[in-house]
Amino acid sequence: MRSYRLLKAIIALCLGLIGSMESVKAQLVQLPINRTSNIEQKSNILHGRIKEDAISLPFWDDFHKGKLDTTLWLGQGAHASRSAAVNAPSLGAVIMDGSNEKGKPYSNSIREQGIGDQLTSRPIYLDSIPDEEKASIYLSFFWEAGGKAELPDETDRLELYFLDSLDQWNKVWEVSGGDLSRDQFSQEIIGLGSIYLHDHFQFRFQNAGRLSGPFDTWLIDYIYLNKNRSEQDTQYLDRALTQPSTHFLGIYGAMPLFEFNQDPNAHAKALTNQFYNLNNRFRAMEYSVEIRDKANKELIIQINDNTPFNPVPLANERRDFSSASPGPFPERAWTDPFDMESSIYLTTGDFFLIDSIAGEDTTYHTHIDFRINDTIRQTIPIRDYFAYDNGQVDYAAGINQRSGMLAVAYELSQPAYINALSINFTNSRQVGTAIDLMVWQDLDDTPLFTKEVTIQPKDSINGFIHYPLDTGIRVQDTFHVGFAQFTNDFVHVGLDISNDSGDKIFYNIAGIWEQNEEVSGSLMLRPHLSLAPPVSGGNGQEEGISAYPNPVIDQLYLEGNINEVKIFDSFGREINTSINSFEKGKIISFAKNHRGVYIVKALVNGQPQTIRILVK
Repeated sequence: MRSYRLLKAIIALCLGLIGSMESVKAQLVQLPINRTSNIEQKSNILHGRIKEDAISLPFWDDFHKGKLDTTLWLGQGAHASRSAAVNAPSLGAVIMDGSNEKGKPYSNSIREQGIGDQLTSRPIYLDSIPDEEKASIYLSFFWEAGGKAELPDETDRLELYFLDSLDQWNKVWEVSGGDLSRDQFSQEIIGLGSIYLHDHFQFRFQNAGRLSGPFDTWLIDYIYLNKNRSEQDTQYLDRALTQPSTHFLGIYGAMPLFEFNQDPNAHAKALTNQFYNLNNRFRAMEYSVEIRDKANKELIIQINDNTPFNPVPLANERRDFSSASPGPFPERAWTDPFDMESSIYLTTGDFFLIDSIAGEDTTYHTHIDFRINDTIRQTIPIRDYFAYDNGQVDYAAGINQRSGMLAVAYELSQPAYINALSINFTNSRQVGTAIDLMVWQDLDDTPLFTKEVTIQPKDSINGFIHYPLDTGIRVQDTFHVGFAQFTNDFVHVGLDISNDSGDKIFYNIAGIWEQNEEVSGSLMLRPHLSLAPPVSGGNGQEEGISAYPNPVIDQLYLEGNINEVKIFDSFGREINTSINSFEKGKIISFAKNHRGVYIVKALVNGQPQTIRILVK
């Protein structure tokens, strides 16, 4: 069912790229990332030699950092991700599709086919290989069709080329799309003939398919080129973690400090991950899991400490595993915002790649360390906002309906006040587009808050735009934050696919709210909250006024040593309304006033103070 819905989303997106939105059914869909304002077309021609210093054997990369190593690669559109692969050999893989490294499609025509992403090694020096070793040079790699992205069609291809000594690129391998598994990597190993043993050898992966976006996707991982190999050399003295860990605060990727202090153990969940034994022998292994203060490295909880895997991992085994339950957290109240960091690390006996063994002496290639994929860390900010995402954009999501609304649900253990929203808008072409920020206690009721703003420019694709609200908006239990749009174009909001909180996303395109079932991931839309009600400030006085409830339905209560009160509408016009005293301050009636933002100006101990309130 999910594949069918994702297919509908992709069809809708493709029609939208043609430019005719009239035939597109309004819905929530997954979208490509738009990182720049202009499409950066590249020549889809296999070029010859790149003149620069060559690197030496061995060549190895497992993309564990989630980005390309520029000392090894000349990426032409391809990019690395920690989230897109399924059952990878190790954490991280390269994505190859019809969009470039900046997330833009190579073509605006949905029908255009051609060479999309290319991944090219830097020149490799193979000129001085001894004659007796020339036949033992092999390149191995793992590939997967689709993963968490779209499966390639039958006419799509993943190709591998070698550069010969005459600067000619020769195709040495290919695979076509179609009826392939999206959750299984296959390994290939290919020998290099004598025509490739020169001083500037390169190899290149490229995908041939649609050029209109992140479609027809291939993933590549664990690339290894070396001598003294054979066609059967497909085993590695490496045990690796294969995916991002789950959040140790359950579904949350960030949490307000006051909510965490309320009960740190309320959301704590076991961390889950997966390991893969890339060797054909069993291996006794242990794992440790801990949570620390990221800044000062203080240990907060040791969840597992060298816990043995039982049973012992078998040859080439892949296994999902879970930590013990975190907690209990220390009985203390954190007073300042901080970042927590979880770590999962394996004790495997992995080491550097072996170069040679002579008697009792072993030499190593110290630039290839198989231990680097044995550890994964994850940061959970404990600050002033909720988030389901981890701050990294994988795709985008949006709706294509004028007056349509998009919302994300969050849940509080105690009433609090929303004072700002942060949203990751990914499409730089939409800077200046107007939207209405909105806050709902219940989606079936009138919004508690509405404010027109515009999409602002930002420095990076992962950056958030911070929108302060006119006043703090009181919410409790389950509440919703989001926006309404004034266009039939998709408004692109960042989507993190490493954590699936899709059931927290809601959209309204026909007057009825629907819970998302089309998109998997976490929408990057965050509410900032405080326990303190709106309080005037800025005059240096220790004593201020507090206002509640906010939003106001009928009456506003002002607490403080108030001498005089005046009320103004959003245009600065003073309004007349009933103001009465009570034991703690003043009661202001708004029963006969229109909805909107009002300014309360008061004299407190002879000093002027102001506060904004919202009348519902």
